[in-house]
Amino acid sequence: MTYAGAGARTSICQDRKSDDPRVQDEEGDVPSDELLVVINSFGLLFAILNSFTLGLRLEVGHILGHFFQNWRAAVRVLLINFVILPALLIGFAAIAPVDSDIKIGFCIVALAAGAPFAPAITRLARGDVAMSTSLFLVMVVVTVVLVPVVLPIAVSAVVPDVQRIGIWSIAWPLLAFVILPLLVGCLMRLRYEEVVASWVRPLLVVQLTCLVLYVNLFIFAFTSLFAEVWWGAYVAAIAVPVLGIALGSLISRRSTATRHASIITTAQRSITGAIVVTIFNYTQPLANVSVTVINTIGIVILLVLAIEWGRARPRKKSEPAPTAAPPTPEGAGHMP
Repeated sequence: MTYAGAGARTSICQDRKSDDPRVQDEEGDVPSDELLVVINSFGLLFAILNSFTLGLRLEVGHILGHFFQNWRAAVRVLLINFVILPALLIGFAAIAPVDSDIKIGFCIVALAAGAPFAPAITRLARGDVAMSTSLFLVMVVVTVVLVPVVLPIAVSAVVPDVQRIGIWSIAWPLLAFVILPLLVGCLMRLRYEEVVASWVRPLLVVQLTCLVLYVNLFIFAFTSLFAEVWWGAYVAAIAVPVLGIALGSLISRRSTATRHASIITTAQRSITGAIVVTIFNYTQPLANVSVTVINTIGIVILLVLAIEWGRARPRKKSEPAPTAAPPTPEGAGHMP
């Protein structure tokens, strides 16, 4: 197992050698290998626990049944998530005047769909949680199949000078740290449902703690880089959820719950898959910074929208019915 430790340390020094000579002389600008290992360990622990906990909670048969029951809307969501939105984001990366490593981050975000927090945010918005969960499960599988094949092609097209990474080199970490824990969780739920039911809440707390530590330690380690990428990464961080909201809203105009589920599932990208890919494959710090910025700001935007949508729906339901006409007084309308 290899982490983005010394590789990331060497990459940042090489990338910034001409711009900031302090990197060669001062180690304070570059995080230590030990700190990078700690950061990546928290990221991997989050990925493993997130997938495992989802497996403990998912009723696979019911979820797949819901997916095929609403297959028309589901196919449209998959088309948007794996064709239209990636094409727009990768096209933006190709023409945007940003660092090549940030372009790699755009490609990773574009292709990594299946956000682990989409069902929870959909519930907050009072959307169709069953649809969001079924889409999430299918997207995770499609991401693991699609990313190892398409991501190296997309990165080579956008950044021709970058070294081409093999399919298996990208596939095995996704299989080991995303799919395998998910399958183990599903099997344990089927075999020991009553026992594992009490595990879910503590595991949710642990995984969220790992994610918070991962993000905050990463920001601490690369504070200067977060300041440097203000244009590219932060513009994309707003553009990704905005595009997702616009495209997701086209899925269903009749059902508000379905529309909210498709919007949230499309606008939020897979932070789990992106973390695994940036740890094992594309270890450039700027790529990881852009992925972190896009996912974090995207989640915040969707949380705000979900809270507003959740408040709006009960108001609509509680609107008073039209006042009935007052009863006709006795004798009124009758001839004397």
